Amino acid sequence: MTQSTDQTEMTLTPEILGAVNQLRQRAEMLTSEIGRIEIRKGAILNEITNLNEKATSLLRQEGERLGIPAGAEWMVTPEGVVTVKEG
Repeated sequence: MTQSTDQTEMTLTPEILGAVNQLRQRAEMLTSEIGRIEIRKGAILNEITNLNEKATSLLRQEGERLGIPAGAEWMVTPEGVVTVKEG
């Protein structure tokens, strides 16, 4: 069995080739932008984690100052009023 290896060579018009290349470049730029956004997203998530840890630490210290036993369930209103769940 012999397979035919005949090929016909054709050429894109310069306008089409230019347009395709521009579209590919734009797609590559957008892919790079997504990478930068993902890096920024990671930094923002890290900052959120750090802020939450600081808030938890402050609340833990305040709970100790108020004499709330460790492990007790308590909450703080936006006005700063602390309610300890009796249990």
